[in-house]
Amino acid sequence: MAEMIERAILLSFDELRILLYSMGVRTLEGIYMPEKQFSEMEVIQALRHLSGNGFILAENKQFSIREDLLCMLEIMGHPAGTLVCSSKDDSTREYFCYMVPDRVVVSQRYWKKKDTLKLTMLTEEEFKVWRSQTDDHN
Repeated sequence: MAEMIERAILLSFDELRILLYSMGVRTLEGIYMPEKQFSEMEVIQALRHLSGNGFILAENKQFSIREDLLCMLEIMGHPAGTLVCSSKDDSTREYFCYMVPDRVVVSQRYWKKKDTLKLTMLTEEEFKVWRSQTDDHN
C-alpha cells in the first residue's frame, strides 16, 4: 500500500498575495482574494513572519524565497492545468489543484486559522493516491 507523508505550508492570504506579487503574478485562479492595498507596516510584518518561519531569507531591501515554496508559487501562478476536488467526508470542503507535468500543488482553506491556506506539493503518483483517498468525484 502506498503511503504519503504530507509536506504542507501554511500561508495567510496576505502572505500569499505579497509573495505572488513579488514574482509578478497579479491573479490566481481558484482562490478568491479581494483586492487589497497593503500598508508598509503590513508588508513588513508579513515579511518578518515569513522570515521567522524560514520561508524567506531577507537581506537589505531584497529577499529570496525558500526553494520548495518558490516552486509551489510558480506552479500556482502558471499552472498547465487546474482541477477542483471535493472531499469524500465533507462535501463543503474543496481542494483547488494546480498542475504541471510531474507535480501538483493542492490548496485548501485551513480552518484552524483565519484567512489561511494550506499548500501541499505532490508528485503525480502521490496525487493519484491522495485523490483516490480524498476526492469524491474520481
